[in-house]
Amino acid sequence: MSAPTITPTNGTDTAALLRAAQGKPAAPTQRLPMGIRVITGPGATPAARTDAPSAPAARPLRTLDQLLTLAQGSEAARTRQLAEKITSLVDELTGRLEAELAAVARQLAAKEAELATELAAVRQQMGTGSVGTAQRLAIRQWAQANGYEVAERGRIPRNVLQAWATATATGSEVTR
Repeated sequence: MSAPTITPTNGTDTAALLRAAQGKPAAPTQRLPMGIRVITGPGATPAARTDAPSAPAARPLRTLDQLLTLAQGSEAARTRQLAEKITSLVDELTGRLEAELAAVARQLAAKEAELATELAAVRQQMGTGSVGTAQRLAIRQWAQANGYEVAERGRIPRNVLQAWATATATGSEVTR
């Protein structure tokens, strides 16, 4: 935090200026001389002005619906017209936003379907899809029929996979 900056005029009491800059009241008989400007650094709260008129009483916050209801019941025709105009604008804005959200939802659904087909293709290539499961089952059956030791679950040994690939490529039944 930086120290306050004081711009004194000639012939000013330095101690009074320091007290004013620190936010301490000046001596009761002393007033700040004309031409003194106190600037506080960042993070410091500005000193409240005593000669400023008091702020109006804070009004309670209301929602848009509450304001429109009050305005529609107003005796002033212009207020009722504005309420009608704002209501129609809010309805139009709501419709536009709903249409945009529906379009985004359609785009997301299309992208989701596209990604699902890509995922199925990748799973099939990796052998983790339904086709891969059927293929692994066929390999296990072939291996057991041809005397290879293969577990019911888990990874199929590389030598069994190579023998099966060779057997299917050549059309032979037994490779052992």
